[in-house]
Amino acid sequence: MKTKNGFISSIIILINLIASINLQAQEKSKIPGLDNYISKTFKILQIDTMPGASVLVSQNGDIIYQKGFGYADIEKKMKVTPETKFKIGSISKQFTSVAILKLQEEGKIKIEDKLSKYIPDFPRGNEVTIYHLLTHTSGIHDYNSQPNFEMTKPVTPQTLLDIIKKLPYDFNPGERYLYNNSGYFILGCIVSQLSGKTLGKYQNETFFKPLGMKNTGIYETTTVLNNEAQGYSMNGETVKKADFQEMSWTLGVGSIYSTTQDLFKWNEAVFNGKVLSNATLKTAFSQAVLNSSGKVDYGFGWFLITNRGLNFIQHSGVVSGFSSYLERQPESKLTICVLCNSLPAPEGINPILNGQAISEFILAEKMNKQNIGIIDTIISKNILSKYVGRYDYGQGIAMLVTVKDKQLFGQMTAMAASPMTPIGENEFYFKARNAKIKFVSNSSSVVDRLFQYQNGLFFEATKLKDETPVKINPSFFDKLTGKYDFGNNYVIEITKENEKLFVVTPYMPKYELLPTSELDYFAMEVASKISFILNKEGKAVSLNSTFDGLIIPAKKLGD
Repeated sequence: MKTKNGFISSIIILINLIASINLQAQEKSKIPGLDNYISKTFKILQIDTMPGASVLVSQNGDIIYQKGFGYADIEKKMKVTPETKFKIGSISKQFTSVAILKLQEEGKIKIEDKLSKYIPDFPRGNEVTIYHLLTHTSGIHDYNSQPNFEMTKPVTPQTLLDIIKKLPYDFNPGERYLYNNSGYFILGCIVSQLSGKTLGKYQNETFFKPLGMKNTGIYETTTVLNNEAQGYSMNGETVKKADFQEMSWTLGVGSIYSTTQDLFKWNEAVFNGKVLSNATLKTAFSQAVLNSSGKVDYGFGWFLITNRGLNFIQHSGVVSGFSSYLERQPESKLTICVLCNSLPAPEGINPILNGQAISEFILAEKMNKQNIGIIDTIISKNILSKYVGRYDYGQGIAMLVTVKDKQLFGQMTAMAASPMTPIGENEFYFKARNAKIKFVSNSSSVVDRLFQYQNGLFFEATKLKDETPVKINPSFFDKLTGKYDFGNNYVIEITKENEKLFVVTPYMPKYELLPTSELDYFAMEVASKISFILNKEGKAVSLNSTFDGLIIPAKKLGD
């Protein structure tokens, strides 16, 4: 019979043996310095009471790093762990696209089908295909980009669908790429229609349960989850609860909650052919093709990015109080997942940038050397002048491109002008946004748009028609000055200074308004116009702000 001390000694030997075996297994896949690198990256979340983040890294099917930082619930002093549930925002889109593709494999739908086959009364539904919806090339306007759009009360799928039907198209189907949520909401409705189940029930029965994703589902406001992260918003060093968002508005778009561990299971299943066939995956991971045969770096619910010679398949997500990032480098079988419960987040915390930095740390030896932009003196001022103009990013945001002393400059709305360093005749490194800008010409060799690649995201901006200001007697500006109320506490002010007219808006610099007539004005730095309405006495009583085809009225406040 063993003595008490002998029993304890045996237990210690057993523990040390198990620890040794585990350590050896970890060392086979461990990346030298990875723990220290990630800990330093998320150091700010370990100071005082801060929102948090959950980070997971896997390679070759093995988790090589997982840890939580900061608090999931500051009030309850509940810290983030790998089991913490976060709202994942637009990472949800790949679950919607995979549902559509699964139904296609079952013969219930084809991506070439017209939208009118499933929603007969949808405007121009005979021009829009399922492919267009999957790739953000439908031209259907994003319901979420409406000004003063509130998502605080529950909405039924049919009600939201009716709202989307009334929105004007941004462009003809297949003509352009413009990221929008309307298409994925419609796809979610089609999944429900074809399966005879709610989207949540279909995804749960088809994906979540079979894959062992026990901590994943459609977020419902009325449901209280275990280990649920609360959403926060940072303003400098001040933390506050994020504004409430009713998640029924995001069905099929950004309504899923999950954990880093479950998203690891998802990635392993998808990329190992356990969810869809290899042939289907090849299509899903192919660049979208426009009517013009041009291609964009988006597949079916995934961004397709090349970074320093390696391909990455990924998506990010944001929803009130949350931001997220899920990435796969297929050749290295590397998965990076970062989930954060604050938006804006503490300084230095950005799931996209943090996730990409981690993958670059791991894959540094396999990646091309960093290209920080080499000045190409061969580019003449004549060539650079072709790129000069204003480019429309949507929602009133523009980039003003100018040339000064053979140097191209870009100025995004609400930012200062910054140099654009050439890395090719029509490609530039825009350091201010850590982005690559590519200018694109039409069939007549006229530059008509630009592509921006930034933090794993792709943007297309159309070149705006040049506006020619006219001369107006400065005394006329006195009739227009004053404060104008758009509602919801959003007030702008029109001022006159040094015989010029300016607009002052919340959160943005002061911009000069340039007249195209006595009542119509534009600013070089934004993609919107202002038109004034006068009363019988000839003084302005209201104005209309126009952008993206929308007209937003504002009443002048009393003098």
